[in-house]
Amino acid sequence: MVGHNTQATSTPSHFSFGPVVNPRLDPTLVTPLDFERKASVAIVRTELEYAKEILCQGLQQHPNDVNLLRYLGETLTKQGQIDKALLVLMEAMKIDSFDCNVLGALGKVLIIMNRATDAKGFFLAAYRVDGQKASTAYHWMHACMCESDWSFFPELKNILRLGDSAPQNVEPFSLLSVTDDPGLLKMRTEKRCRALMQFCKEDLKKLPDLRRDKAEGRRIKIGYFSNDFHNHATMDLLGRFFELHDKNRFEIYIYDYKAESDNEILKGIKANADHYLSVSELSDFELAERARQDGIDIAIDMKGFTRGGRMASFAYRCAPVQVAFLGFPGTTGLSTMDYMIGDQVTIPAGSRKLFSEKILYMPECYQPNDRWRQRPKVVSRADEGLPKDKFVFCSLNNPNKITPADFDVWMSLLKEVPESVLWLLAPEEGLQKNLTKEAEDRGISGDRLFFANRVPNEDHLARFGVADLFLDAFNCNAHTTASEAVWAGLPIVTKAGKQFAARVCSSIVAAAGCPELSVDTVEDYKALALKLATDPEAMAEMRQKLQDNLMTTALYDSEKYIRDFEALMEMAIARHDAGDKPKHMMLKPPA
Repeated sequence: MVGHNTQATSTPSHFSFGPVVNPRLDPTLVTPLDFERKASVAIVRTELEYAKEILCQGLQQHPNDVNLLRYLGETLTKQGQIDKALLVLMEAMKIDSFDCNVLGALGKVLIIMNRATDAKGFFLAAYRVDGQKASTAYHWMHACMCESDWSFFPELKNILRLGDSAPQNVEPFSLLSVTDDPGLLKMRTEKRCRALMQFCKEDLKKLPDLRRDKAEGRRIKIGYFSNDFHNHATMDLLGRFFELHDKNRFEIYIYDYKAESDNEILKGIKANADHYLSVSELSDFELAERARQDGIDIAIDMKGFTRGGRMASFAYRCAPVQVAFLGFPGTTGLSTMDYMIGDQVTIPAGSRKLFSEKILYMPECYQPNDRWRQRPKVVSRADEGLPKDKFVFCSLNNPNKITPADFDVWMSLLKEVPESVLWLLAPEEGLQKNLTKEAEDRGISGDRLFFANRVPNEDHLARFGVADLFLDAFNCNAHTTASEAVWAGLPIVTKAGKQFAARVCSSIVAAAGCPELSVDTVEDYKALALKLATDPEAMAEMRQKLQDNLMTTALYDSEKYIRDFEALMEMAIARHDAGDKPKHMMLKPPA
């Protein structure tokens, strides 16, 4: 056994990560708990290599400690070393196969490996071991939703309640599809972020000062923070956004969380930015430090609580004005996030209290779109494996958005429109089996369901053209998918809910000049879908209206969008420079 003050070590013989040499290690670390605490702080700070070194050092002294192995597996997962993480976690499971934290960590690795069915089994096992663990419960719920396995719904109230005692373990993104409750979302995100702010508090004094020259008379330094600067839905929406930015008024910084890659989208972004920085190796603290050193005026968080988001950097405050934009469709709950981009449909005045941020209101839709994107190519129903002579309802949303309540209405429509089928995005066999069973349980033959695979974006856009009507999900609407459907001329029926995520599609169809496609109740949703499915004249009129409006309404007016966006940014930084606190702001209509 190596002594605890040893400087050069390696992990136990069944792992091979090379020697660990780190003079920063505290020689007083002796017990497994000592190493766990030290490593957990490093993990939260995203100092992952340091965390790994601490854990490897600890495993030299305590090779069979399950928690140290689990922390090491989770650290490797965060570093993207998935195969090694799986080996480490399987070793931990050999020691204690009933440790719910290990089971949950294995589930997370399997999700990344696109093995949702296996992951779900591990999350369920963890939940059965300890039904009071918020993290594993939320992951089990999300894994089930990804497979349209709704067996967890009887446990939903208990799962939602778990966040009361462990807010830091709540997964806000998982909340969006299972409940339309913006008050609950705000409570959960604010509690989670209070814990984050408390953690960051001690290090704040180490950061360089935010003092800077006022923006008046010079270009505004605006930083965009994301890991999606590649072939991603966010970039599909943005299109030529960075190209259209007024370089005489704004100095553009790109902070890319992802390791730099050679892709065409990133090349275009680099060509249209003043500064590109690959920051994947920086900790959250170091990222905030770098942004402050760069003198950023406005930091735009394009991730929120989506995968790869770095909320801690915004807790440290990257810039004097921080804005949540596009990535997470709900409040961040972070006290240092000054603003959120919205519109009067997604965030009506009466809903502002449900957001921790002040709202910067875009005049039409909050969502950018690219009017120069490729027009959909023409495909046939035969190409997509669909019947030629049936009315095709579709919902090409991510399947994790579908709930039993949505499916009840859709099956009711199939009953009332006998010569119809439903086309769903369901690339995995297990998902297809679950949806088929749910249909048959509601009295609908499984052969009336058709399943689409994930395909390149060009093919995805094209296939909208062979459907007749898109049926939106209730709690978490189609977002990017909705504007794609509109681009392809496919009518989409939606219901405006309460939370931001449940109102996005209503904003999109309103900006496309077709607000009548959005209704307020389930009954009206069904009635509208039924009318369009059974009244060919009404359907033809709606399709023609969408087509006529496409290039003449706000949704795809990319140039006006960026000018309005820039005007809001100027208002936000001017307000800060005047010494005023953030407030809800919108552009004045032209005289």
